[in-house]
Amino acid sequence: MHPRGAAVANPEGALPEIVSPHLLRLIEKTGGAEGPIGRQFIAQPEAEKKHAGIGPSDPFDEDRNEAAPGLVYKYRGRFKPDGTVDYYGRGLWTVARHCASYCRFCFRGREIGAAKDDPGAKAAIRRSAFLSDRELETVFTFIKEHPELNEIIVSGGDPLFAPEAYFTKIVSGLADLQARGHLDIVRFGTRLPVQNPSLVRDWHYAYIGRIKNPYILLHVNHPAELAPATLAVLYRLRRESSAVILSQTVLLQGVNDQVEVLQELFNRLAIEGIRPYYLFQNDPVYWAKHFTVPTKDALNIWSELRPRLSGLAATVKFTIEKEGALGKIPVPEAGAWDFDDSGFRDFSGKWTANL
Repeated sequence: MHPRGAAVANPEGALPEIVSPHLLRLIEKTGGAEGPIGRQFIAQPEAEKKHAGIGPSDPFDEDRNEAAPGLVYKYRGRFKPDGTVDYYGRGLWTVARHCASYCRFCFRGREIGAAKDDPGAKAAIRRSAFLSDRELETVFTFIKEHPELNEIIVSGGDPLFAPEAYFTKIVSGLADLQARGHLDIVRFGTRLPVQNPSLVRDWHYAYIGRIKNPYILLHVNHPAELAPATLAVLYRLRRESSAVILSQTVLLQGVNDQVEVLQELFNRLAIEGIRPYYLFQNDPVYWAKHFTVPTKDALNIWSELRPRLSGLAATVKFTIEKEGALGKIPVPEAGAWDFDDSGFRDFSGKWTANL
């Protein structure tokens, strides 16, 4: 099996088929291209192009909410009339474009993995694969000048896949902001320990450990992804970087849309000291529509799954986010409440139908 690169990229010109040797071995062991790992990383050009141009490529308005280079400030904090903070905001900082391998359902597929820089693009990581020193300083200044912004999620692409010198600048700047009281919480969103654990180096553990109480948001979708090499990396992050590791899982048709698979995944995560955090409904981008589990089926899976999980594994929240809605809306505990599953009201009070 040889990855086909840009020849099978999605209609937006991004998401080439690049698969690490680690994943290729895992794919061979789990049923090949049609197995649960293969379906996530081996392109299906016809399926990905079938709905091209139908619906937005940026359903959550990230580009429009980019307040500083790469910094998406959609969930804003608010001040009281006396100038004190009423509630805090959090920013998503997309610092890099590339990943060690490309998930076929990536909702940033309009720009992640793009082969060429685009000077006219709205998103900073579409204009260049990495931010310049000047752009980094602009973001650090923005955080300083917004005391209601107390949390940064470092994302991309994959920030841990970035070069050491660049990653160092980002971590050093954020650690300095923490030390000076301008920032409280830093999270790193990554899939590198799953996609290619050999690329997590000694310097990753050292630099992440410079952050006070760092959080790692690990994207993991299937129990087979918890290979020994991956678990070894996660163990070192906990022990050497003092990181709290939270899981993020996307519900995907043909990958993990079975109660038994999710049950095994969340139980194993809890056993390994990783906190199950989010189970997401697949995001509504057209190149990934073939992965989407219908909402009714997804709710049925959640209703059957939740009672099977112990309290430690049941820290996972199933959430739905739709185009135009504000925030990830958690689905109520299965069977504990009667609720109207025809739709939901988001955090701004807007009603969105479940289709």
